[in-house]
Amino acid sequence: MTPQFYIAAMSEKPEGGIYRYRMRENAVPEQVGFTPMPGVNYLAFSPDRKFMFSTCIIDGQGGVASYAVGEDGALTFLSSMASGGKSACYVITDPAGEFLYCANYSTGDFSEFRLDGDGRIVERTQLVRHEGRGPNVSRQEGPHTHFTNMTPDGKYLVVIDLGVDALYAYRLDPGRGIDAANPKVSKMTPGDGPRHLVFDRSGRIAYLANELGNSVTSLTYDDGVFTVIGKVTTLPRFQEGATKVAAIRLSQDERFLFVSNRGYDSIAVYELDGKGGMKPFDLVLSGGSSPRDINFLPGCRWFGAANEFSDTVFFFDCDGRGRLTPNGCVLRLPRPLHIFW
Repeated sequence: MTPQFYIAAMSEKPEGGIYRYRMRENAVPEQVGFTPMPGVNYLAFSPDRKFMFSTCIIDGQGGVASYAVGEDGALTFLSSMASGGKSACYVITDPAGEFLYCANYSTGDFSEFRLDGDGRIVERTQLVRHEGRGPNVSRQEGPHTHFTNMTPDGKYLVVIDLGVDALYAYRLDPGRGIDAANPKVSKMTPGDGPRHLVFDRSGRIAYLANELGNSVTSLTYDDGVFTVIGKVTTLPRFQEGATKVAAIRLSQDERFLFVSNRGYDSIAVYELDGKGGMKPFDLVLSGGSSPRDINFLPGCRWFGAANEFSDTVFFFDCDGRGRLTPNGCVLRLPRPLHIFW
């Protein structure tokens, strides 16, 4: 099948939903599908890639939805369910595809759902809320969960809480879900507002995007515990004005790390040593306003920046050595928030 990718466009208007594009040799990607879904902002596959899951809005509150993925990549809606919180912003399944986890940013909690073997969301089994606050009074007045993902060893669900500057690791019991009562908690720098995390292939090194601190922290990981190695800024030294970090991505060869800034609308690039060391390498304008997500496209020769407030996805050519060069391709769609494949 020709390589494809999806873009989540968050709007409650008819144009909001999941856009599907097909890659073409030396040509602009072609839109080949659209699945309407109000409020969608993040996507995830089941482990076998037969189903897709998304965040959504249900009656003004957070929710999750599921879809069957056809052989051609087309999506067919299967089910949806309220998340129990507000501002659902991240979804992921467990390694067996038995449970779905969703972060609810505004209410500072996350949801666990049981899935059936046909991709449908059966029931919400847990709603777990964090406690506490951080030093940034306007953004950390309480917990704000922003990320749910499995650790590479498959043992823990990691939940990042921007509001309390912490990473929570919840032990997963296969077939039964997580142990919500006994998380391992790794505290980060107060006020940094951690947002998203990526692991390298070794599973022992991770990189953490700090939304409020405008920085990236490198970490070691061992059995649910994260330990800081180092930290670098995402901004030029004379930058002024409000800005905040959003997405974080690793290159396929793991030699480079990419992080987006919103406000100072740009992509910071770092050269990595594979041991947690990060060296500033480049800083590229994102081609629009507020790059909520950045990602490689299939084949890793193109790179996209989803500029939320200019309703554009701006594309670059990748040279495989950390350099991004605008190639002139721009897709226009309502509030693009996630580039996924």
